Amino acid sequence: MITPNTLLSEARERLASPRRAGQCMSRSELADIVNTALDQLYPGRNLTAHYVDFRWIGKLERGEHRWPSEERRVALRHVLGAETDGDLDLYVPRRTGNGGASPANVSQPMPGGWDETIYQLRAQWHLLVQNDKLFGPDYALIGVTAQLTLVDRLLADVPDPFLPSLIRLGAQYAESAAWLNQSLDHHAGARQWTGKALAWANQIADPIMTAWATYRSSQHRLIAGEPRGAVERAEAAMTYDKQLPQPMRAALRVQHAHALAATGGHREAMRLLDGAHRWAADRSPGKPEGEHGSFCTSGYIEVHRGTCLRLAQRPGEAIAVLAEALPSIPRLHRQDFTSALLSKAAAHLAAHQPDQAAATAHTALPIARRAGSRRILHQLTQVGAAVSEHRQLADVRAFLDALAETTDGI
Repeated sequence: MITPNTLLSEARERLASPRRAGQCMSRSELADIVNTALDQLYPGRNLTAHYVDFRWIGKLERGEHRWPSEERRVALRHVLGAETDGDLDLYVPRRTGNGGASPANVSQPMPGGWDETIYQLRAQWHLLVQNDKLFGPDYALIGVTAQLTLVDRLLADVPDPFLPSLIRLGAQYAESAAWLNQSLDHHAGARQWTGKALAWANQIADPIMTAWATYRSSQHRLIAGEPRGAVERAEAAMTYDKQLPQPMRAALRVQHAHALAATGGHREAMRLLDGAHRWAADRSPGKPEGEHGSFCTSGYIEVHRGTCLRLAQRPGEAIAVLAEALPSIPRLHRQDFTSALLSKAAAHLAAHQPDQAAATAHTALPIARRAGSRRILHQLTQVGAAVSEHRQLADVRAFLDALAETTDGI
């Protein structure tokens, strides 16, 4: 007979936030905590085979899983404060003559339940992140907006134990809407959705989403020409640093460095970028594509080093760093790739090399068009304005002609 693991059920109640006294943490939330513990306990390891979801937690509670992998047991002991596997109420099941317990004795999750709803909403979020890369922000925003409408409707009916998970997903979708609006150069919409994401994250005291929404607000201020405000928001996000997954820690340092460089804090910016490499996404392979900060690879960090060098009025060094970093940015990440090209074009401008600035921007132009990023297209028009007086140069003339065709009507 399979014996249910009551410790896991009790733990979900014990670990619930103080703001939810008397309620019970959902299986999805406990799975997230276990996965975070795995990242903290095994830095640099590929843990794809050991990450868990709500189904796995449910099977553990029902006794269907009785002896998880060593890594999962270590994470469970860490989360539950247990010293030994025995304290976890785990054991190797005895074999019976018919090979174990009858399937009839095994409780199955109810189809269409709230756990399944949360799981599907989370899976759709990952899919929509991919849609942005493949089809552009205009297309992805349609799906994200529809999901946010659904989340609002579900919040009226969701049982209390599942409320925090749904609110957290709402915050994720709202932050994604902010990013997509930012890509489309809709600054008011971007700030509005960032504020919504931050409000939801604060409602459930979620450090990851609070930090990420604050990171996004720092970007908004930098784009708006408010570098000191961007530094303040980046520093606020960094207060959650030790509670965050590694790629997020890297991304926050990159944003902080960029904002500091824009205010003249060049030495500190370089120090932050050096430190960011420790947490870069490609130092922890196997992370699910689309997780917050998964874009922040070593190459991405070096692209921003180039940007910071340009802001420090060291364009020659910036060009060299960017030329080396560009090949490491995946072409599928079109916005990151075109942003890197745009930064290199700006460095050529600062080095009084209009022909090379135009040639670099010309390379970025069709990619930015396919990416659907109006923000980058508008920045490319600024490069065009800066080089327009050098139309006698062949590279400049070719870029300006292509720019006139591409940006007509944006």
